[in-house]
Amino acid sequence: MEWQTTTRVLESLKGSDHDGVWQDFRDTFFPVVVGFARHAGLSETDAEDAAQETMIAFVKAYREGKYDREKGRLRNWLFGLARHAVQNAFRKRAPERLVDNPSGVTAFWNRLPDENAVEKTWAGEWRKVVLDKCLRRAKQELDEKTFSAFELYVLGEQSVEDVAKRLNMSENAVYIAKSRVIARLRQLEEEFEGFNEGTRE
Repeated sequence: MEWQTTTRVLESLKGSDHDGVWQDFRDTFFPVVVGFARHAGLSETDAEDAAQETMIAFVKAYREGKYDREKGRLRNWLFGLARHAVQNAFRKRAPERLVDNPSGVTAFWNRLPDENAVEKTWAGEWRKVVLDKCLRRAKQELDEKTFSAFELYVLGEQSVEDVAKRLNMSENAVYIAKSRVIARLRQLEEEFEGFNEGTRE
């Protein structure tokens, strides 16, 4: 998928009826909602349904001009929609659960009062998707040896000695490769979130 910041994604959605534009948006953010819903306690099927409901709600709100980028980032807007969709999913399941266990409540509702836990779950799922996009972008930009050193040392958790031997480079070069990739990942994350484009999202 082509590299897109959230600012560019939103700009491309303006007045667009092109299915491909909305599909790109869905491909990027659908997994975030699914992961969030799964952590909340929904099954894979119910989590995907909640994610689909979230996407539809966003499209409707965006086309009606209800999403104001000046009032908050896209991540926060989607969080509100996703949480509402997950709550709806549990409401639909409530009658079935009450038949089996009249006094029972779901794990999600038990955790609901802890706002920090819910928001941290969402932030974790969001960052996981963003990091994956940034990693793929960095791999395209950086030379193969530099990124391979980072992959083996940081992601693969291999020792610096083993990485240096495997790639025929000095241990210091491995450390430098790690620093270069991490620095670029931070830049890409800021770029994706719109922090460097003068726009709050």
